Amino acid sequence: MSTLHRYADYLPAPTPERFPSPVKNRERIQPLAAGQFFPDFYVAEDKVINRASLLGDHVSGTSLHLLTAQPLIVVFYSVNWNGYGDALIAQLAEKHAAIEAAGARLLVLSAEEKKHFTQFNKQPLPFDIAWDAQHRIARKAGIYRETDPIWGRVAGVNADVPIPGVFLITPSLEITYSFTDAYLQEEFSIDHLLAAVEKKLAISA
Repeated sequence: MSTLHRYADYLPAPTPERFPSPVKNRERIQPLAAGQFFPDFYVAEDKVINRASLLGDHVSGTSLHLLTAQPLIVVFYSVNWNGYGDALIAQLAEKHAAIEAAGARLLVLSAEEKKHFTQFNKQPLPFDIAWDAQHRIARKAGIYRETDPIWGRVAGVNADVPIPGVFLITPSLEITYSFTDAYLQEEFSIDHLLAAVEKKLAISA
């Protein structure tokens, strides 16, 4: 007896809700790169997690334009990157004095709100941190889309958060350095970032 149509009546197994639908044309993340301009954004007072020198004078909220009198380094972060995120915060804390000495300022944008952030980062940190609620700024940076989730490509990440991203932004909002890591496999180099800061300031001098 022919078995050609033996399984014809079986329905295909449903795709689990936790994983991306197998659609070839789903919208992918498109991280901003050097040479592009970073869209303006607003940091509200109630989204500030840690206030340091950058946000110290802006007690009622501020915009990106007002934060870029000097070159501004914007770093996206999530506790859900596990050890990758821990290493990033440690690097930034260690090199923060060098960043400011080079003439730049630092703003970290957390995917998690203050209670969740401080639960995993109990140590005092020397730089400004704000909550990127609903990943609005990460979406502008092209490092977050619901249709292209990080948990669909990186084992061990079980939350809907952006990919890592670091951007050096000039007063005109031009990006002169960018680092993104869609698979959490690249090694971020603070030294490369500092070299970009020094190069930018040398050109501007």
